Amino acid sequence: MSKWAGKRVAVIGLGLLGASLGLALKKSQVCRLGWARREETRRWCVEHDVVDQTCDKLEDVLAQADLTILCLPIPVITQTLIEYAHCFKSGSIVTDIGSDKGVIVAAGEAALKKYNVHFIGSHPMAGTEKNGCQAAFAELYDNAEIFVTTTPDCNQDALRSVEDFWHLLKIASVRLITPEVHDSLVAHTSHISHLLALALTLAVLDCDSSEEEALRYSGCATGFRDTSRIASSSPLMWREIIENNQPAVVAAAQKCGHIYQEIVDSIAQSDFDRFEELFARGKFLRDKWMDYKQSQKSCREKQDSER
Repeated sequence: MSKWAGKRVAVIGLGLLGASLGLALKKSQVCRLGWARREETRRWCVEHDVVDQTCDKLEDVLAQADLTILCLPIPVITQTLIEYAHCFKSGSIVTDIGSDKGVIVAAGEAALKKYNVHFIGSHPMAGTEKNGCQAAFAELYDNAEIFVTTTPDCNQDALRSVEDFWHLLKIASVRLITPEVHDSLVAHTSHISHLLALALTLAVLDCDSSEEEALRYSGCATGFRDTSRIASSSPLMWREIIENNQPAVVAAAQKCGHIYQEIVDSIAQSDFDRFEELFARGKFLRDKWMDYKQSQKSCREKQDSER
């Protein structure tokens, strides 16, 4: 039985990620508390079994929770940590699911330590371009890899407890990482993908005339759909993510720019041997990554069958 059985876990922020987390925890034997700013969201989530209980006031939820997961925009996470630091249950643990860890972990550790509350940062590598509680689904975190931050000041028991919590879900793995390494990593593996999808969408669909737009719409098929999908994500959310990880994102974007320019140059110079080499290298690397993801999924399925 999990050490979290019978404990009270609060999900703060019941959008896509928070509500999906609540649904994923349905069979985990924890008491699921939840809170969202809008009353209608709180009511909908209780009615649809996203959470077990809610309260009108955020501080009333925080006071009860053994573990609090902040599923909020990055600026709101840091604001909540500072403004409500005195409201968390003494001895409890707080984590989050934010895409940037440096600014969040620094705020959490500084704000909560004096209240005997332990902050450990988390980032599940999961999501879609959708938003809102009604877009939530229990399988969102299935086979996801979870990063959990470790720092010189973090409480080791709390760190292990957060690791254990994520194993309540059908995840692939939990990896410990420093906030600094995390932010450089996701700039390359996640943030740059959104920049590329944005650039592609603007280059293809931002047309000067309705006639050209109609042609482009007709000419775009599944390749464009799949490659541009995440350009439909929230502009405000991605402004906040990029703004809070600016140096790492710029470095990742510049590296990508150099590689893209090499591809363009090979075409412009009719060096199609080089173009084919680059394409073959890309195919090899992606196929290797796909094999890795499939092996992670198979390992998880084997573990589930043995339980």
